[in-house]
Amino acid sequence: MGASALATACAVRAAAAGRDVVLVDGNPWGGGLDIMAGLDVEPGLRWADLGGVLGDVDPGRLLDALPVGPERVRCLSWGADPPDSASSDPEPVLSALRRAAGLVVLDLPGPAPGLAHQQWWGSCDELVLVVEASVVGIGSATVIAAEAHQLTGVVLRSPSVLEDAELQTAVGAAVLSRLGDDSTVHRCLERGDPVGAQPGPLSDAADEVLVAVLPGLRAA
Repeated sequence: MGASALATACAVRAAAAGRDVVLVDGNPWGGGLDIMAGLDVEPGLRWADLGGVLGDVDPGRLLDALPVGPERVRCLSWGADPPDSASSDPEPVLSALRRAAGLVVLDLPGPAPGLAHQQWWGSCDELVLVVEASVVGIGSATVIAAEAHQLTGVVLRSPSVLEDAELQTAVGAAVLSRLGDDSTVHRCLERGDPVGAQPGPLSDAADEVLVAVLPGLRAA
């Protein structure tokens, strides 16, 4: 359980608070974020259908063509078989989604050679980093934080004896939440429900992140 689960839970919890939300998969090799969202069998557009898109994209038509579930979260996912165009510029599509939806939650790719990840990172107004509670994880987070100039805060995977102030000093961003293991994630995946739809540590962490980046937001 990591960044993809948290991104999905943030989208689910924001929708529960009445926001018009689109969840976007920014990792072509992640196996498809629509699985996390419980939408992998739902009809609708995937990134594979948008390969090579250039120029303006009609925001309303794009939004209406995306898979959507009972939680009212729309999702644009890579799916299990990303196309050869995985490295193409996503900005026309992301720009259309920003115009069409009240909130776009993007599960970002990690740093890549040639700075290809900046096409995704640069589209974000707020950036939250999930940090593994280990020496290697914190070291990696420090490197990524130096690259991510718009970093809003971090979520620390628990358990960890590290104090919030220590991590903030190392990474240069506030700890927004601590995320422990959550048995509801496996149950949701087995049932085809979106992760974060059930009460638990994941939905709690998502709420804390949302309140930090969208003050006043409260899910139902």
